Amino acid sequence: MNLIKINLLPYREILEQKQKKQFQLVMAFGVIAGGVAAFLIWGALAALITNQESRNEELNAGIKELDAQIVKVKDLQAQKQSFLERKQKVEELDNKRFEGARIVDTVNQLVPDGAYLTSIQNIGGSDANISNTYTLVGKAISDNKVAMFMTALPSTGVFDTPKLDSINKTDNGQEFKITANLLEQKKLTATQSSVSAESTATSASASAASTTE
Repeated sequence: MNLIKINLLPYREILEQKQKKQFQLVMAFGVIAGGVAAFLIWGALAALITNQESRNEELNAGIKELDAQIVKVKDLQAQKQSFLERKQKVEELDNKRFEGARIVDTVNQLVPDGAYLTSIQNIGGSDANISNTYTLVGKAISDNKVAMFMTALPSTGVFDTPKLDSINKTDNGQEFKITANLLEQKKLTATQSSVSAESTATSASASAASTTE
């Protein structure tokens, strides 16, 4: 019995070539798909980065604007503080002028006949360093006039009890120097209501005593 011999080699080569082509196609498709995916991912990341950079620029611009506004606010606050300080100094000056006029007016009403003041001076010496202590220098025809003036001084509600620093005899009477402290503002306000009647009574008493002499 004769067997038929079949050569399968060409068929196997054709099959291998076909499989190789299919593999190459799959690989090429995979490379293309991977490239497309990578491109899409890169594009998405680039878009996100661009968007974030744009937001960062907007934030930086906003921060710069806020910084500029903060500088303006600080300048306005500095101007306001400077204005308030100047206003306070002006008010203090006005108060000192009013206080000085009030002191002179009050003291002049208390000086009895036969006595007069030559100076009223704040021990502080200048507007920048004004204290509550004043020296009152004057002349009187007798010690009794000085005593009357010192007794009447606290009744004004402006000064506390005065202290006699010196009294010297001169050719035309007695030269005296008195130190007195201004009352605190809150104490002055509390006593102001009773000053008028008490001051009137004291002035009347001083006038009567002067007439008697």
